[in-house]
Amino acid sequence: MTQITLNIPDNELTFFMKLIEKFNYETVVNEFSITQEMKDLLDERRATSKTEDFIPWNDAKKQLRFKSEK
Repeated sequence: MTQITLNIPDNELTFFMKLIEKFNYETVVNEFSITQEMKDLLDERRATSKTEDFIPWNDAKKQLRFKSEK
């Protein structure tokens, strides 16, 4: 199966939905929950973070390394 994610401008959404209704598609909702312990940890990290240590998301993505699956 191939999954495609699209960013549709708000002013084009109605047109896009009319178009896509002509195809067989499936709506997927990704929901997740976190524990109170996780929330507390995130709150603590936000409280102790320094703005000068932040890096832009695009730069952070370049630094991520994933193990290749074999």
